[in-house]
Amino acid sequence: MEEETTMLPEECPPGLGFDGLSLNGAKRAIHDLQNATHDFAFAFDIDGVLMRGKTPLSGAKQTLEILQANAIPFILLTNGGGLTEADHAKRVGERLTMSIDEDQFVQSHSPFKLVVEKFKNEWIVVLGGQKTTAKELAAAYGFNPDKIISSSDIAKHHPSIHPFPEISSSYHDEHGNIADDFSHEKQIAAVFVFSSPRDWCLDLQVCLDLLLSSKGKLGTRSPLNGDSSLKNHGYQQDKQPKIYWCNPDVQWATPHATPRLAQGGFRAALEGIWAQITKGNSKLQSWTCGKPTWTTYEFAEQVLREYHTKTKPDAKQSIKTVYMIGDNPESDIRGAIDADKTSELTWRSVLVETGVHEAGTEPAYIPTETKANVWEAVRWAVKQETNIDIGEPIEG
Repeated sequence: MEEETTMLPEECPPGLGFDGLSLNGAKRAIHDLQNATHDFAFAFDIDGVLMRGKTPLSGAKQTLEILQANAIPFILLTNGGGLTEADHAKRVGERLTMSIDEDQFVQSHSPFKLVVEKFKNEWIVVLGGQKTTAKELAAAYGFNPDKIISSSDIAKHHPSIHPFPEISSSYHDEHGNIADDFSHEKQIAAVFVFSSPRDWCLDLQVCLDLLLSSKGKLGTRSPLNGDSSLKNHGYQQDKQPKIYWCNPDVQWATPHATPRLAQGGFRAALEGIWAQITKGNSKLQSWTCGKPTWTTYEFAEQVLREYHTKTKPDAKQSIKTVYMIGDNPESDIRGAIDADKTSELTWRSVLVETGVHEAGTEPAYIPTETKANVWEAVRWAVKQETNIDIGEPIEG
């Protein structure tokens, strides 16, 4: 965190705002904001709010800098992933040309840490991401590195598992690596989808095989499947692994002109196949974190509290209100609305028009406020909490 000092407008680093206010007004606003006692905080989505692809959106850096300069706590709360929190914070910080603390970073799979103890000595399958990143992530979180398997590992060990391997077999041969003692007899306890799968055909097949297996053993089929006398028509009643999802988003904002498919799209595909295989008699049972789930928002609250305590140990006020700034009504806004109904904290939401949401259209979930971009969203929220106008961002 930057040292708290009272800065006049001409002394402010580029990007700390207050453009358009009178000189005296800017001095007063800076002084008042820095000396106010803050009991509010922010949670920012990244894609479509702070960045589009690898490119920072206008005002994004200035927004975070003014919060840092005035000791207003914030976290980045994203359904992205594929890296450790430290590496992801570093990458985003480099792209914004500023410092982001890993303790400010909550990504889609961060809540997987909650179940590490349960599975740390079990065989697990990890899906998503490039090369071996999902395996490295799982190991970094505390899962047993000797019992972490990727779909590339499985395809390399059992090539016939892939129904159409011709396009991707060389990739899996290069990045797959599996212990000599692995066989169909190993019991898989869980499947963790750390990021959007790259080879949908293979990963859908692996998931389906495990869901229909006997006790999580590849190459088997449970005799209980389809038994109408059992719960869920016998499906997933034979110690099959549960699938752990971390991103319900069906689409996300990229440099492409329109949103692209995300992990939620893969899940929808698997659920559609599952409905066909089970003839509609079984609902796929799984565990989900990521926005908009309460699991993720509750996890985010804990991260915010810990970061606030770490950076402001003498703070007189605890956090009472959190503003969720997002571009996706289905995840960011819905999650904040639902969290407000459950949490002891007050959650408010601001929908920005720089990502998934199209300006001028009515969102599926109505936010507390809608603003053009992230700066205007924070400007509005700060005014609500402090009656201070931070003005327009100064580009630089």
